[in-house]
Amino acid sequence: MAQQPSYRERVPAVARAVRALEHLASSQQPLSLSALSKAIEVGPSSLLAILTTLRNMGLVSRSPRDGHYLPGPRLVALGTAAAQRLEPLHAFDLLASELVELLGETVLLWIQQGDGLAMAAVREGTQPLRYVPTLGLRLPATDWASSSSDGIAEGQLEPGVWLLAAPLDEHALLAIVGPDVRLTGPAGEPARAALRSVTGGDANGAWAGAGPIEPRELDAFLTQALVASLSYLSDDGYPASVPLWYDWDGRAFWLVPSPAAEWAEHVRRNPRVSLSVSESTPPLRRVLARGPILAVDDPDASQWRSVEGRLAARYARLDPSRLLEGRSGQARTLLRLAPEQLIAWRGLLRPQQPASISARTEQSA
Repeated sequence: MAQQPSYRERVPAVARAVRALEHLASSQQPLSLSALSKAIEVGPSSLLAILTTLRNMGLVSRSPRDGHYLPGPRLVALGTAAAQRLEPLHAFDLLASELVELLGETVLLWIQQGDGLAMAAVREGTQPLRYVPTLGLRLPATDWASSSSDGIAEGQLEPGVWLLAAPLDEHALLAIVGPDVRLTGPAGEPARAALRSVTGGDANGAWAGAGPIEPRELDAFLTQALVASLSYLSDDGYPASVPLWYDWDGRAFWLVPSPAAEWAEHVRRNPRVSLSVSESTPPLRRVLARGPILAVDDPDASQWRSVEGRLAARYARLDPSRLLEGRSGQARTLLRLAPEQLIAWRGLLRPQQPASISARTEQSA
């Protein structure tokens, strides 16, 4: 016989209130007291007391026309606040748009909730025959899925509907859902490949997942023509940021401010800065560096010319010598940021603690 949860683990009145809120949120229309009472199996008198309390808190509204109940404005506000704190939601629109455009199937985001999964976001497909999910859909975490060697979990969501899923982090799954005739067996391989691609699978289809970037991958990532964001403290006390080109030598970032660049004067007075470099497409790598940014003593401007040449070749695809000639009469300031802390990460799972730059260079030695 299954052991019943203790009172402390599941307070009956709270559990009933949550069930009422979940059912109202998933319903396509306002519900009467009797309909909601039957749906969640709570007596009308007890449910009325719960709904009255929730109405007073703004979590439930009651229609003045027919007395039916629907989610209140405060519940919507709580949902919005929660969504903003769920990091996988930040990337869902991008990833789901790519999958829908490629496959035409519906894409879901599942978030771990207790011992099950809750649907947190949906992007409906474009196929004439497509899956349209029910709001508030929940699933047991283990009843449907079986994980294969390529990192894709799959199983039957409901009769005739197949689900393919891959983890975004340890608490979230990105899933493609559609008719089983399109997603099972060999017919589903294009969908599996697309899912592996957008969630970080490597060229061989192996699941890479979220995690730290190794030194070799870090160097390859930072030598791309990406734009960095330098954050510093302005004179009025507010943080400010500026997009910049940068050069990475494996240990430090080199920056060349343009003449009269306002940010260069700010960092001269307060050299404590942070610099970020990221990509907006999978595998969603990002690098965060913190430390002092200092001017480099370069009397003959040889280091300046070297950095300027690499920046020109890498970003502007210009002849470096022509770029240098155009700036020959300008002040030549060269700045170097040797990170005291550096986080290099792939995917959506947030690292718990930053790695020091010394640890990074020891690994690469």
